[in-house]
Amino acid sequence: MLRIGKGWARLAASAVGAVLAVGLPVVGLGAAPASAAEGSCAGGVTVRLPRPQDQRFYVQCGGGTATVVACPTGQVFAPGTQLCEAPELVRPAVATVTTAGPAKLNGLLFGVRNLSTTVRIADAPAGLDGVPVTFTTVGGRTLCTAVTDQFGAARCDSPARLTIPLDEILRGYRATYAGIGGIYLSSSATAPIALL
Repeated sequence: MLRIGKGWARLAASAVGAVLAVGLPVVGLGAAPASAAEGSCAGGVTVRLPRPQDQRFYVQCGGGTATVVACPTGQVFAPGTQLCEAPELVRPAVATVTTAGPAKLNGLLFGVRNLSTTVRIADAPAGLDGVPVTFTTVGGRTLCTAVTDQFGAARCDSPARLTIPLDEILRGYRATYAGIGGIYLSSSATAPIALL
């Protein structure tokens, strides 16, 4: 039996009834696209299958239908037991990769525009959705924060009237994902800031 605690109410409230391009219903906030594992449900077997691209989800097969289900917050799917478990009981934390794109400084009065990043699981195309990212100068001063979308992308603009020295801003910025203890490792990337 799947152990689902208080996170179930939140999951139910955020359930997505969309059908993916391959015709599979999806349950859970920001569920990733269907994978080959979902295609294994065709024989009408009732089983839970892992989603290698994101272990926060699993595939529930029943009657030839594959439904993507999210584990409760802070848990991952354990293929051996077919339960959602604490990550340290299932596997070591997964590496992540953060990339960042160039930004533009619109003068100190108007701030830095188009700070952008993508956070994904290492060695996988899947982006991490709903995770916080902090944008700082290379020297460590916070410019802004954002949360990744369903593709793992986040973007924000700094506030206007920056009090950070111009030479520090023009050294570039760093996008940092802090990770989730026991599930995903932290990662960061730097990118340039150019004058408009």
